[in-house]
Amino acid sequence: MRSLFKLSKHRMDPLIDGVFAVALTILALEIKVPELAHPASAGELLHALMHHGSVIGAYFVSFALLGLFWVWHHRLSDKVSEIDGALFACSLAFLSLVCLFPFASAVFGRYAFAGNTAALLVYLPLLGLILLSQTLYFLLAMRRGLIRADVPAADVRGAHRRNLYALAFFSIACIPGALQLGVAAPIACAVFGALLIWAARAAALPAPAPATARPAEPVNEAHRP
Repeated sequence: MRSLFKLSKHRMDPLIDGVFAVALTILALEIKVPELAHPASAGELLHALMHHGSVIGAYFVSFALLGLFWVWHHRLSDKVSEIDGALFACSLAFLSLVCLFPFASAVFGRYAFAGNTAALLVYLPLLGLILLSQTLYFLLAMRRGLIRADVPAADVRGAHRRNLYALAFFSIACIPGALQLGVAAPIACAVFGALLIWAARAAALPAPAPATARPAEPVNEAHRP
């Protein structure tokens, strides 16, 4: 049953752009200006900046990832005609995860490079949930008939297949980090990644053409009794 809730895509896009702009800005706020005992000491300043190197590195990595997510979302959204209730809920879930990304980046920058592998258990699952929410967003648009009519079917299948491959490769790449949780977690990551690769390969197959009635063979007059 189609949802009665309808929202113009042009109303949703500014909200998404605004959330990304705020999240990108908050990333930089985590980089604090170091306090120096001797403000005139260049060596002390360089040492303090090197101490903040992991936070600065996490900032650039996270900034690039958020930029990639923004481009990816708009490429998918360009193929969608309108937003219904299910897509709106999925978009809000996606934005809530984006808003959490500066927090995860701060935890990752402060503790992951210090040898605390538990910081990866904050950063990596959030990345996976963002990938999953975008894959679900486009799948819902396909299943609910919300793809623009002028978008070729091959382009729709290609976008869906790329979403599945991205989620699969991320799941497989998380296997080393999942070892911190025991044996079951990496096995689950491997199985989930394999299932996604199988689904992506299946999505690459074109839909079977509808069967057509075979034309009747003409009757040869010479063989009539």
